[in-house]
Amino acid sequence: MARSASKLGLLQKLARPFVNLWEFLQDVRHELERVVWPNHEDTWTFTVIVLITIIIVGIWVGTLDWIFARIMGMLMNF
Repeated sequence: MARSASKLGLLQKLARPFVNLWEFLQDVRHELERVVWPNHEDTWTFTVIVLITIIIVGIWVGTLDWIFARIMGMLMNF
C-alpha cells in the first residue's frame, strides 16, 4: 500500500508542471477573448504613425551622426 501511494505521489509530482501549464494556457485563452482588438482602420492608422515616426527619428539620428562625424573630422585635422 505504501509503495502504490508513493508511486501515486511521484506521478502527481511529475504531472504537476503539465497541469500548471494547461491551466496557464487556459487562462491566456480566456484573457485573449477579453481583449478589444483594433479594427482594420485603426491598424492602418497606427502603422502609418509608426512608419512616420521611424522616418523622422532616422533622419534626426542620421543628421546628428553626420554633424558629429564632421566635427570629429575637423578635430582630427588639428
